[in-house]
Amino acid sequence: MLNQETPGSFSLREVLRGTLLGLAVSFLGSALIGVGYYFTSLSENCLPWFAAGLFFFSVLVGAWSAASRAGKRGLFHGLGVAALFFILSWLLATTILPSQVMLVSMLQKLILALVAGALGGVLGVGSSDQG
Repeated sequence: MLNQETPGSFSLREVLRGTLLGLAVSFLGSALIGVGYYFTSLSENCLPWFAAGLFFFSVLVGAWSAASRAGKRGLFHGLGVAALFFILSWLLATTILPSQVMLVSMLQKLILALVAGALGGVLGVGSSDQG
C-alpha cells in the first residue's frame, strides 16, 4: 500500500526507467556512430555534431518514455530524466576520461538535456493513453 502512487503524482520509478532507456540509446548510438566513422570516410569535424545530436535524442527518448508511462506531469518527468541523465553521463565521462571540466561545454550539455527533457516530457504525455 505504501508503493501505490496517487494519480497525477511524480513517479521516480518512471524517471529512473526513462533515464536507463536514454542511457541504453546513448550507448547503442555511440556504437553505431563509431562503426559509421570506422567504415566510412566521415570527417572527424562533424563528430561533435553527431555527439550532441545523440545526447539530445537519448534524453528525448528517455523523457518521452517516462512521461508517456506516467501519463501526467510530463514536464516534471522529462526534466527529471534530463537532470539524472546529465548527472550520470557527466559522472561516467569524468570517471572514464578524467580531464579538466570545461564550464561552457558542461552548461551547453545541461541546456541541451533540459530542452530535450522538456520536449520529450510534453510529447510523452501527449502520446499517453492515460489521463
